[in-house]
Amino acid sequence: MLNKTFRRVAATSGADVTQMMAARKTTTAGPAVSPMLRQQRLRPRTAALLDVVRQLDATADPHVYREIMQWITQEYEARQGGSLMGLFAKCHLGPPYVDHRLDLFGSICEHFSRADPVPMPYAQARGLAQSGAYAYIELYSDSAMVPILPDGTAVEL
Repeated sequence: MLNKTFRRVAATSGADVTQMMAARKTTTAGPAVSPMLRQQRLRPRTAALLDVVRQLDATADPHVYREIMQWITQEYEARQGGSLMGLFAKCHLGPPYVDHRLDLFGSICEHFSRADPVPMPYAQARGLAQSGAYAYIELYSDSAMVPILPDGTAVEL
């Protein structure tokens, strides 16, 4: 299990419906997936997973990032919802950072300011992350994006 010394970062509160709808318009749905993958991707996320993702802003230690990435990778492999490329979320470090990506393929955790270009496919999730409506957005190798609400509910786009 992860090191207990991580500082916990408070989850963002949900945005109103208008923000959520505006954020949804900034993205495209991925290709059709099998009913089994779809069902697995729509299962609620555990409190433990949500807590670990929140901890990305609590450290700058590369060893801790690797530990977090390994734990998240194991959780998603056990879920059997397809090949997760990474996560994109609103950043809580404060100015100048506004969002961050966790790239599980490249083992990269990177924070972005508003002016920084975000690499594809993460750039497609930026509007969703900035809406404040979601804890984070999952990006899959089949181009699918699954926004996750702060309570762990997956939203189908």
